[in-house]
Amino acid sequence: MWENRCKVAVSGVGFSKITRSADIPLAAHALEAVKAAVEDSGLKMSDIDGLATYPELPATGHAEIDGVTIVSVNCMMAMLRLPNLAWHIQTESVNIGGAVQQATNALLAGVCKYAVVWRAMHNPKGTYQNLPGQFASGAAQFTAPYGFGGPGQGMAVAYTRWLETNNQNREKMATLAVTQRKHAQMNPYAYFYGTPLTREDYLNSRMVAYPFCLYDCDIPVQGAVAIVLTLADRARDLKPKPAYIAGYGQRLHFEVAGRIGSLSSYMEGGRSSSHLTWERSGFTPKDVDVAQIYDGFSASVIYGLESYGFCKEGEALDFIQDGRIELDGELPLNTFGGSLSSGRIHGLQHIIEGVLQASGRAGERQVKGANVSFVGASAPIVQGTTFIFVGEPY
Repeated sequence: MWENRCKVAVSGVGFSKITRSADIPLAAHALEAVKAAVEDSGLKMSDIDGLATYPELPATGHAEIDGVTIVSVNCMMAMLRLPNLAWHIQTESVNIGGAVQQATNALLAGVCKYAVVWRAMHNPKGTYQNLPGQFASGAAQFTAPYGFGGPGQGMAVAYTRWLETNNQNREKMATLAVTQRKHAQMNPYAYFYGTPLTREDYLNSRMVAYPFCLYDCDIPVQGAVAIVLTLADRARDLKPKPAYIAGYGQRLHFEVAGRIGSLSSYMEGGRSSSHLTWERSGFTPKDVDVAQIYDGFSASVIYGLESYGFCKEGEALDFIQDGRIELDGELPLNTFGGSLSSGRIHGLQHIIEGVLQASGRAGERQVKGANVSFVGASAPIVQGTTFIFVGEPY
């Protein structure tokens, strides 16, 4: 078991306005989320002495313009001008979960006292499944000429193999999309809040990259979310009830191919990350009260459920049926709506929901008696990170 188990806590969360495309600079969204997280913690901005983010713009062919299409640490420093800043970092790997883990390590090392982590996402128009232009470089030169230009097209290959290998049909995935949209109706920060989804809507929607239909894909948005982390002893004195980090893990399986990942790589990636998380936290999948599993595409949830150990391989589509992932089910799943219904701001929304559920602050969608909260914060194929949050350390 990890010697630093439950020594770091999340003490505040913040959200910005969520839009489909830019109406204000992305930096304004990020600043709104950070200020909200600090206020939620009961802190003053001058208390913040650590900053971390993962700023990547996942849109091929678009420039990274600081404050407009990304929000770097330097941009945030310039906006906040923190008088006591002592530590900062922006990661280039393991997505936003890596930034949260780095902030956790910085707090444990004593180099800062209160760290803010944010994720800001810009949505250029017409980029969801865009192909490269006239020239393709790197791994894309072997994929783009054959129609694999966007993440959905590549990931659809692994999903097709999963369906065929396990003699399953894609129509069963309607349960995931519809249930998550149902959960989103209790989350005022979700993009599709107020817009329900039926099984008929799912089954009749257009194909994006077979077997992915429109509602198998997360909704691209512009917006930001943020969290404040500190040591557990400090968190107990702050305004909200904290959630403690009982363990975390990173994907350790090596993958050569870029956006076209094999099914085995998904599974090995998820197993390597979650193995560390279970080992460090001392918990097992049977101990989990509520789970948030990254859903940039619906199939990532299926791979996550299997590779993290919640069900056997080939059984995930059957596992999510019969109310099992509802709020009162055996494993309430993506209780905030997931990226499919809340919007693509990568995995920090999943982390926030894991925190809120563990600390009993999820409001209308709170899972009764939830204490052990599992989070798969990014797809296990390339940049998988996993966490366990608890409301009461034990």
